[in-house]
Amino acid sequence: MQQFLSKLSTKSPWLWLALGLVTVYISGLFIDVMDVDASQYASISMEMLQNGSWLQVQHRGVDYLDKPPLLFWLSTSSFSLFGLYNWAYKLPSLLAALAGVYGINRFTLIYYTPRIARHAAFLLASAIGLIVICNDVRTDTLLLGTSTCAVWQLAEYLEKNKWKYLIGGFFFIGLAMLAKGPIGLVISGFGIGTHLLLTGQWRQIFKWQWIVGLLVSAIVLAPMCWGLWQQFDLHPEKTVNDKTGVSGLYFFFWEQSFGRITGENVWRNDASAFYFIHVYLWAFLPWCLMLYLAFMEQLFKIRIKVKETWKRKEYISIGAFLLSFAALSASKYKLPHYIFITLPWAAVLLASYLNKIEETRQKMLRQWMVFYLSAGLGIIIAFLLPGFVFPTKNILIWVLMIVPLALLGWQVIKNPVPGDTDMLIQRGVFVSIFLGLVLNLFFYPRLLPYQSSRPIAEYARKNNIPADKMANFRRSSHALDFYNQDILEGFSDAEYVQKNANENGIFYIETDGVGREDLINDGVNLETLEGFNNFKVALLNTRFLNPARRSSALDTIYLLKILPSPVSAE
Repeated sequence: MQQFLSKLSTKSPWLWLALGLVTVYISGLFIDVMDVDASQYASISMEMLQNGSWLQVQHRGVDYLDKPPLLFWLSTSSFSLFGLYNWAYKLPSLLAALAGVYGINRFTLIYYTPRIARHAAFLLASAIGLIVICNDVRTDTLLLGTSTCAVWQLAEYLEKNKWKYLIGGFFFIGLAMLAKGPIGLVISGFGIGTHLLLTGQWRQIFKWQWIVGLLVSAIVLAPMCWGLWQQFDLHPEKTVNDKTGVSGLYFFFWEQSFGRITGENVWRNDASAFYFIHVYLWAFLPWCLMLYLAFMEQLFKIRIKVKETWKRKEYISIGAFLLSFAALSASKYKLPHYIFITLPWAAVLLASYLNKIEETRQKMLRQWMVFYLSAGLGIIIAFLLPGFVFPTKNILIWVLMIVPLALLGWQVIKNPVPGDTDMLIQRGVFVSIFLGLVLNLFFYPRLLPYQSSRPIAEYARKNNIPADKMANFRRSSHALDFYNQDILEGFSDAEYVQKNANENGIFYIETDGVGREDLINDGVNLETLEGFNNFKVALLNTRFLNPARRSSALDTIYLLKILPSPVSAE
């Protein structure tokens, strides 16, 4: 790290690029949480703070069995220190992501030069996928940071054979498993195992010291396992996910992760095996096309000269990237953020490759060509957001966008294809900062008001509607729970809605248009207070992004005042 920091002098472009990336990440802290996943985890953390049940996780008052508890524990701790704010929920995950960037720098220093290590860190930190999951926080942000640090520590152990690195590696493996299950162990196994096999050190796989490491991970996992055993294994009569006899321990160690490959897990969308290749087009922007080209060149080389191709200083990054990519692609349920744990290893592979071909003019020229294509894609997206998706005539916004790009353009005109890898990565990081700031400071602040939860909560506070007097009917919004700072009661039967008003007095219902019509048709005594535009912002589509068609993509969420029936009042 000392070598890394020594390069960040006030005259170094690396310092200003690092500060630019930090600005991007900090700006994402204050953006509203998104339905469904991020807001659900924020509301669970809020509920944990309020009910004090840390080992037996509850979701809206019932037993929760899906994700491991590390995200909830850290966010709840942050809430207890700072209060129920967006940034307090996101802060622990952001710190974990930055730890992952630090870990990839330290890992790369073991096997490569400080220059390559610096490049790998900046490639990772500037990947748009990492910027996105530090805003739309899910368990994968923690998994990325902890699993990267785990592999770094284990690599140190392989090279230096010191106990502190073994303990550190398995400590982080325990945290990675607490973040998202056994995949936290698997990705480390893929990386370290591949390295030991391909370097002829396969006997080290059977070292007794690994058992000590597993015991360290077991100690880290012990509180969660105790809570799962008490909450579920001791109570087979409980109905969980429409099943009885559910073992919390079996679910955690097998069904939640491996069950998605075997088909035991109920979640499945049968996405294509090539799904994540498409995801990488934006998740590893602006480096995606460069990575694809690097792999194509390597595959072609394998066909010609296998031994020379696979002669490397380390194989950990290859195993952690390719085997994890393949395993996740075999899952019967895929979402874009699942593949983000491979981003650190893609950064190492690309950084080492670019520095290896730096003296090969033809190959560097090809990389510059594909870089300009992917960077150009990022710039086009950035300009489409204020120019088309959310059109603005604000001169200041356009000045702030055009001036830095004009400076970048001038640099490109003066020296379009430098042979220096430093210049290539610096320009890419600049584009990433530009796009990240447009997303966090312009796009998301205009997108998220279409998520009705925050406007409803603000309307309720403005009109002195008590949080404990609000409920929902045949729908739910975790973000509304969070911004209301209270878990809303849910109703599915109109009769019980009216009965509740008759027995407990006036209260307020959030529902959609169909729910409102059903309540009216069933004779519930109500007043419509306000209608709010609503769109599932995590599921962007072309209809919404087109301003001319946006209204057809919206639905309306209503806030209703439920009154006692006239007969009851008499």
